[in-house]
Amino acid sequence: MYDENTMKILFRFSQIPTAIYTPEWKKLGEFTCIYEEPKKFEAERLKEAKEGLAGKKFFFLSYDPLVPVALCTCRGEEELFVLGPFSYGRTDTFECRSFIRKNRIRECPKCQLDDILAMVSFLTGEEFQEDRRRDILGELLPDKKQKENQELITREELRQIDAFQKNHTYMDEQILYDHIKEGDVEYLEKQAFYETPSHPILMDDLKKNEEYMTAIGISLAARAAIEGGLSSAEGFINNDIYLKKLSECKTVFEMDRLRRESQIYFAQLVADHKKKSGVNFHVEEVKKNILSKRFAKISIQEIAEELGISKEYMQKLFRKYEGISITEYISNIKIEAACNLLRYSDRKIQDIAEYLHYGSVSHFSTAFRKKMNQSPKEYRDQNRKTTF
Repeated sequence: MYDENTMKILFRFSQIPTAIYTPEWKKLGEFTCIYEEPKKFEAERLKEAKEGLAGKKFFFLSYDPLVPVALCTCRGEEELFVLGPFSYGRTDTFECRSFIRKNRIRECPKCQLDDILAMVSFLTGEEFQEDRRRDILGELLPDKKQKENQELITREELRQIDAFQKNHTYMDEQILYDHIKEGDVEYLEKQAFYETPSHPILMDDLKKNEEYMTAIGISLAARAAIEGGLSSAEGFINNDIYLKKLSECKTVFEMDRLRRESQIYFAQLVADHKKKSGVNFHVEEVKKNILSKRFAKISIQEIAEELGISKEYMQKLFRKYEGISITEYISNIKIEAACNLLRYSDRKIQDIAEYLHYGSVSHFSTAFRKKMNQSPKEYRDQNRKTTF
């Protein structure tokens, strides 16, 4: 028979919600910090956890692989116990918060998995060796390396909090580099120094810390300018020039000023490039690339990699400046090449389809008819030049 005073002490120190039941699952007592009744999702998990104990001493049920909230059931000498719900990891990620809101999960205490096993060991009288712990919880228990990494993360988070330091968010960074990409010099010139994305001081040597951060900022600005239409050659040569200027900076203030100067300069390069022509450098490069590969199998992904920009951004630019998709442009170029072959060569239609990397003659004929409103044979008969 369980001792109520002992259970009170265990709960006071562990804060692990614990409910005691008879072997027929009639509740005998409860020690908890969660007073709200479980909703449908949690009630179903509780039922599942109870059923999972059948024929076992201990059963662990995680709510979801991506959400570290769980229940434990275990078997004592005369009673059955339910531990939880409790969280055994971070629940502040976007996925966790969304899952918790969606399933209306109650706020529960944070517990170490080692503490849960210690509690189970006490209630069941079974001592868990390391291999047995692994059998029970599988990959949930962090290995030594993970513990060391988590310890480093925790220490750094606390250090930054204690030093009133703050790192910028991805969104802060994206806003800045989007303005560089668009050549928005006016926006950047209006921003004060303190409005730029913040970063923590990671080293005792402040000058070295700012030097690293400035180098990263300059390089990211250069890449944003390249995505905005600047050629890779122009972007990287200016990146190198600014890194050389950085090596000559004597103070932290000079580095901050140089970082800001580089951001405005790269935005100005993008703006100048856009004013010079109504064409876009990347789009023109895509068109040249496609034309040179019209007799090869064309990969949009490979073209993007050759240009050093993302496939999605390249497709967006192309449609903006050309009014059609890259896929449609490729089809147009290949059909144009097919027309020339049909008019000026005596190659068989099947051979032409193979030269242009169509999967089959029927595929080629369908694409040709869609564009030219007639079959390849009809086109050849009407337009063929007999002198080769």
